[in-house]
This record gives sequence, structure tokens and C-alpha cells, in this order.
Amino acid sequence: MSDNAQRLDLDSEPGNRQSGVSKTPDGLIGTVIDRRYRVETLLGEGGMGRVYRASHVQLHKPLAIKILRSENSRDEEVLARFRREAESASNIGNEHIVDIHDFGTLPDGSTFFVMECLQGNDLIDAIDAVQRFSEDRAVHIARQVCLALAAAHDAGIVHRDLKPENVFLIRRRDDRDFVKVLDFGIAKMANRPHRLTRDGEVLGTPHYMSPEQCAGEAIDHRTDVYALGVLLYEMVTGHVPHDADTMMGILTKHLYDEPAPPSSRLGTVSSDLERIIMRCLEKRPEHRYQTMHEVEADLGKLEDRRHAVGPETVTLTPRLALEKGARSRTPKTAFLLGLAALVLLGVVALGWGLTNPGDEVTAESGTQNASEVDAISSETVDAPPLAKNEPTKTVASVPVTSAAQPKTKRTRPAARAEPTPPDTPARDQGPILDPWK
Repeated sequence: MSDNAQRLDLDSEPGNRQSGVSKTPDGLIGTVIDRRYRVETLLGEGGMGRVYRASHVQLHKPLAIKILRSENSRDEEVLARFRREAESASNIGNEHIVDIHDFGTLPDGSTFFVMECLQGNDLIDAIDAVQRFSEDRAVHIARQVCLALAAAHDAGIVHRDLKPENVFLIRRRDDRDFVKVLDFGIAKMANRPHRLTRDGEVLGTPHYMSPEQCAGEAIDHRTDVYALGVLLYEMVTGHVPHDADTMMGILTKHLYDEPAPPSSRLGTVSSDLERIIMRCLEKRPEHRYQTMHEVEADLGKLEDRRHAVGPETVTLTPRLALEKGARSRTPKTAFLLGLAALVLLGVVALGWGLTNPGDEVTAESGTQNASEVDAISSETVDAPPLAKNEPTKTVASVPVTSAAQPKTKRTRPAARAEPTPPDTPARDQGPILDPWK
């Protein structure tokens, strides 16, 4: 965070935050409030009041008690704000907003309310401890803030003072950054018919105020969207988008200066997250996200993409199933192919056995005309003489009848003697050469 950043909280007293045993002379430490709540230590204080750690005397449950200063209890406007904080938080009923359990008045007229006691750190201390967050951590925290404020907006409540001090991080279950949003002290309730603040009055913390808030104009829930953009900017870069030496300098920059993109301060900011931040920080409310639900949805998509499993992991199960099926079919396929090959070899071998070169007639004889078949069918044709130097082998004569038909596989034709025409003298019968040799 920038060293010269001034956190000018108009509703707090800087430097008055304390812990441990109270050094104030209020005499509340060790007393029991409303016969139920024992005050133990002072946790902190601000312009409106002090916050104490307490415990229920019967349930021994740790609690926190916020007590409005007695001098402020006489100011009707401050008293109304204080009561509004208790009313707002209790009416929203969201797990990311601090729970308010009880409300009452002390004998001296001071007003108090009892809320859950939180063990953890506020966001400003968490940022200062590491200078800046990873994008994953920043998005995780921002989504929870969105859920809290979306619930508040749905209930007609605008926070108007969203800042790191009002975002508390606790450990719940396995989440070390479970968010609790605090301090609705200057919250604006949209369903109220009148304003509790004077026209033109500026309320909020300058570094996190929207341009319309800086100008003292009417505001709505989109001012919280702007403040969320400042929080996201600060979480990922360690700097607020606008800073100056004076309060008016900061307000002027919110009104007129465009914020530098987060990537200009830290080059590793992703373009998707930068787009979300810069849209939240638009000067004109109509150019921002219009609801916290929209912001949370885009942050959720970004988080899903950042944690999406790779393509190999996604297709692991279907691929294994396919390979398993392929493996189960492989033996069957191999067996069938082998069987088909054996059948084919058998058919080929049978065909070659029927069509030896010495055979006079094969299935091709089925292409002869009927007269030739009749002439040949009445006699047995002997094998022709062997060619010179041809190995001696026994060739059986093949009787052929008119009933012979072509076989299923076409084979090469066997050599045979041409018939002698009836009116032509018989030629010398020399050896017949096998044309396939």
C-alpha cells in the first residue's frame, strides 16, 4: 500500500484503535450490562462509540458490544445512524454480514447493541501483512463481499462506507478468508421516506468513495459497486487507484481522473480481472455493473476458468471407457479376422487345386457354348504331354458333364486343345506348352 495514502475516515478517530484492557475512565470493564453481558476488554473505538469484548454470563458465549458514546446519544442524527446499523445488519440476515443479537440502553442513556465476536483480521491488516494478494485470494474475498452487499441491496440497504476496515476475515471450517462485512452505521435505507443526512453532506472514507458520493449527490447501490472496485484494485496491486496529500485532492481525482489500469502498476494482473475492476470504477453509475449479482457472476466465471481442469483431465474418464471398450473388442475382432483369413486361404487353395495347369476344364468352361460342353462331356480328356525339363507329376483326368456349373470364385483358365474343324485335316499333335510357365 502507498506510504503516503491517507485514510481519512470521516466517521472515525484515527489512532484511537486499542486492544487489551481499557485505559478509558468509563468504568465499564468488569461490569455486567443488562444483567447478561460481562464487559471484558476494549477492542477499539471510533467517532461514534467503542467496541468491547464481552461474554454472556450464563452461556459463556464470546460476544462483542458496541456502545454509542454518551455525548453522541444526545444527537438525534447520530443516534438514528447507530440504531440503523443494528437494524440494517439484523434485517439482512446473510452469513457474510455480522450478526446482531441484542439492542438496549445503559443507565446513563448510552445506546448499545450486542453482536457476534469475530476472531481474525480486518482486510487492511491482511493486505499490509503481504503487500498484495494473489488474484485467486482477491477474487475469493471479493465474491463474498458481493454476496453480502447483494443481500443488503435486495433488502433496500446501501452500505455507503465499504472499505478494508469494514471487511473482516475469519476462519470458518476450511476457509481462512471467510468474509464478514461490518459497520452499516451510515447505511442508507432506500425504503425510508426521508433523509437522515443534510443535503450536500459528504459521508464515507475518501479513498473508497464514488464520484457521485464525492460530489454530495444522491446515491444508490451502485456506489457500493464503485467501492468494491477500489477494494479489488487495492487487493491485487497494493495501492488505491486515487491518492493525494489532502482529502480534497483525493475527492477531485475520484471526480475527474481516470484510474491507471492495475496492469500498469503490476504487469501480472490478468486482462479478465482488470476488465471487471475497471468496469466497477466507471465514473458514471450507468456505465458500471448495475447490481452486485452481476459482479459476483463475472467473478465466479473468472474463478471457474482459473481453476478449470485441463483437457486431459476432462476427457480422462471417456477416454478410459473408450479404450476399455476397444480392448474388450480386440480379441473378438482378431479371432474373426483370423477365421476369415483361414476361410479365404482355404477357398484359394481349393481353387488352385481345381485349376492346375494340366487340367483341361475348370469352372471357366461354364462360359463355353452348349455344343462344346456336350462334345466334351462324352469323353475323358487326358493330360497333355509335359514340356521339356518339366518335373514329372501325376495329373488326374477330369470328367466333365453338362451339369457342371461355374464355381463361386473366378480362377485363371487352364490350357486346353482347340477342337479340330471337321473339314480340316488333323494337324500334327505336338506338345502343348503351358502358357503360365
